[in-house]
Amino acid sequence: MEANYPIVTVAPSREVPLLAGHPWVFSQGVKNAPPLPAGSLVEVRSSNDQFLGIGTYHPANTIRVRILTRIREPIGKDFFKRRFHSLWERKKYHLPPQTDGFRLVHADADQVPGLIVDVYADTAVFQIHTAGIEPFRDSIIQALMELPGIRSIVERSDVEARKAERLPLLPPVVHQGIVKEPVKFRENGMVMLADVIGGQKTGFFLDQREARQVVWETSKGRKVVNLFSYSCAFGVAAWLGGAMEVVNVDSSGIALRLGTETCIANGIDPTKERMYFHQGDVFEYLEKGIGGMVSSSSTQSSLVSRPPLYLICDPPAFAKSRASLEAAKKAYVRLNTLCFQILQAGDLFLTSSCSGMLNQEEFLNLLRLSAGRAGKEARILRVLGQASDHTRTLAFPEGVYLKTVLLEVV
Repeated sequence: MEANYPIVTVAPSREVPLLAGHPWVFSQGVKNAPPLPAGSLVEVRSSNDQFLGIGTYHPANTIRVRILTRIREPIGKDFFKRRFHSLWERKKYHLPPQTDGFRLVHADADQVPGLIVDVYADTAVFQIHTAGIEPFRDSIIQALMELPGIRSIVERSDVEARKAERLPLLPPVVHQGIVKEPVKFRENGMVMLADVIGGQKTGFFLDQREARQVVWETSKGRKVVNLFSYSCAFGVAAWLGGAMEVVNVDSSGIALRLGTETCIANGIDPTKERMYFHQGDVFEYLEKGIGGMVSSSSTQSSLVSRPPLYLICDPPAFAKSRASLEAAKKAYVRLNTLCFQILQAGDLFLTSSCSGMLNQEEFLNLLRLSAGRAGKEARILRVLGQASDHTRTLAFPEGVYLKTVLLEVV
């Protein structure tokens, strides 16, 4: 059964990106649109009356239309059920062995704009970011309950992105099942914990799965310092990969307690092993020379004898808007310069940026500047991005946000 929606007509030639698969119509690309409230469903047509898709409309945003589907179909529970099942089959197929934590829905890139769904074993956690998806909460919950093995559903619509859509931030809520503690799931055979009620994002950073596997493969015999450690997932991967010592650094005591639980879940006893937790500001920790490894008596930070080092630096997004981009670049340079000052020949450095406003080449340029300021040279061993379940498409470069680089100092 077809549904009739108000029509938005795009300006001449502005249909080309949509035909190529881009999910957005910007304000300057709209030729005609009726007066509509934020979140309205609309049919999108070209200037010569060609059907282009159905999407959600926001009259006050730069992104006026976000495409939901390229065919004529009603948007409701059955739509979400079909889309979720399709994504489930495709993404499960591409997961590595012994892995049951993944991103089921990656918003616009998966043609469900304004919706994030992460799966942790038998628990699905969703976030609604936009006015267009807000009315479909019940349909989303019902569709998630029909996925195989899902027993609990949690909503984490407490994200700042909702403010841009004039939506309130909502407290975490368990819509289905019982969730009283962090949820255990598997990643490449490791046991991970997602704090789906009180943790960051939906409870865990699934997008760095491939980087954690690289850390597992490259940590043997090294002292690993895991900066911005959160649940210490990188630290666990390093230890299981044969690291001689791991130090996890985070400003949050709650996060470090979660990290301790993650260690124990993987058979690592921090009271008996060289697995350490340091609560404090990462910048201050680096300026003090990470536990006396570096002398503070010289601006060049003269190095003392020590084992081979592996720095892992996965900070939060410094640039969350165009207005904050320049300040964020300075923060990335300061942070990475401090890291390079500590590193010496043969050391490894895994560093990331999850700021979508900063592209890969810009991030590499900031790393070049940082290394130069520290007087260090490094070779690139790996360049990684978000895990494949965090969908990237050729037509939608705006959906690419995570940049991770593995460097070796020479």
